[in-house]
Amino acid sequence: MGLVTLKEILKMHDGAVGAFSTYDQYSAQGIVQGAEELSLPVILMIGSGPLNKPGNDYVGQIMVQLAKEASVPVCVFLDHSKDDKTCLKAIKLGFSAVMIDGSHLSLEENIAITNKVTEAAKALGVSVEAELGALAGIEDGEEVKQAKMTDPEHVEKFLSKTDVDGLAVSIGNAHGLYKGEPKLDFERLQTIAGISGETPLILHGGTGLTLAQFAKGVELGIKKINIGTEVKKTYIEAFIDTHEKNVSSYDMVEIPQACKKAVAEMVKEKLEFFANGWRELV
Repeated sequence: MGLVTLKEILKMHDGAVGAFSTYDQYSAQGIVQGAEELSLPVILMIGSGPLNKPGNDYVGQIMVQLAKEASVPVCVFLDHSKDDKTCLKAIKLGFSAVMIDGSHLSLEENIAITNKVTEAAKALGVSVEAELGALAGIEDGEEVKQAKMTDPEHVEKFLSKTDVDGLAVSIGNAHGLYKGEPKLDFERLQTIAGISGETPLILHGGTGLTLAQFAKGVELGIKKINIGTEVKKTYIEAFIDTHEKNVSSYDMVEIPQACKKAVAEMVKEKLEFFANGWRELV
């Protein structure tokens, strides 16, 4: 199947599609390998921060090439860019989708920057994701998380004035490892889903959510789930475990392969549940 857009990939089955953060060649290969072993679509994602590190244009190029050669549909996605410049950079590298994150701006400013990116992206057949409501940090208290959640009253106005292919929402989810079980506002999600119509809803901060929370989210309309911290955790733990088996070897051949395999196994578990397993819990 190869490289596809976000708009295309979110229509490929009734569940949600996993979007996994990429940091190097081996994490990218592991993500695609996991998807190919299950014959399921996957979103190969990199954050604007990692992509903008010196030399990391090559990581973006590797992602695009892996997607083109894959036996399953792969969307190559730029995550959380707060500026149009990085979005244009990703588009030039061949990405099939970009996220412009104007959640830190006023509603009108968010609409304006979203439309600026969308105009350029859509002209080249590239999908666009936007965000309403700021994603909380792990350090934020409950009152702060509540204040940052997506306002349902903003959703209708935002979607009526933009042409996005996915909308990331804040319902108590956060980046990083949660302290205890996170509290998600599913009533808010249900309200938003009733307003958003055919625009797919996106859940960021997937690492650490329970299977029941994933299932409820998918049931209520979540079509894309982002996994970032768990990719890093899986990769680094595999690196350490493999190295500690023979510390003196400093093995730069087998260690990356072990990391790739570990990431592939984690991706398989998530993709299968998001696509099919969630139904058993609703």
